Amino acid sequence: MRPFLRQLKQALYLLIMTKEEFETKVRSLIGERISKVRYFEIDYEGGQEYWNSNSSFDSLDYGLDLEMESGTIKGIIWGSEFYQYGISLISASLDTELKSSRKIAVSEKSRWHELIGSEIKNVKVIWSWVKEVGLFKKKIYYPQDLVLTLSENKVVYISALEIREDTHFGMADNITIFFDTVTACKYTNAKV
Repeated sequence: MRPFLRQLKQALYLLIMTKEEFETKVRSLIGERISKVRYFEIDYEGGQEYWNSNSSFDSLDYGLDLEMESGTIKGIIWGSEFYQYGISLISASLDTELKSSRKIAVSEKSRWHELIGSEIKNVKVIWSWVKEVGLFKKKIYYPQDLVLTLSENKVVYISALEIREDTHFGMADNITIFFDTVTACKYTNAKV
């Protein structure tokens, strides 16, 4: 799809998507079993991988694909359905959106390894808001985080968040994945 047409399609989508529609879209993950996970990163010179440079979380330039045992693939990336940069879910591989990225199979070499085969029992959207600039300054709500509750009560937090040294900020062109609640609560609006 041409960039202009993609932007137009996304702009029209912005005008019609509601919080309820987004929540319904996200709930489509419930009942699926994860079979593979792929990360999408900038194709750094020298083939360096930075997604796992911190032992507390995984940090991605673009996002990830969750491939399900049913054959369904869901892409999770930062997007702009509500406000730039919230979390976005697409019903296809990120390959369809990203042309110049590096795809990394992480099912066997990350913390996802022990989650392969797990069923997604519940999905929660954590909404945040930003205040517009201008005379009326209305609040715009956007999806900041997804919380996946898996079988055996394992939880994965996926956030449109970037962490640098001792600071962090949401609404980022980055996806951060937490595999434990304590760390997620330190950086996100997740509650224990």
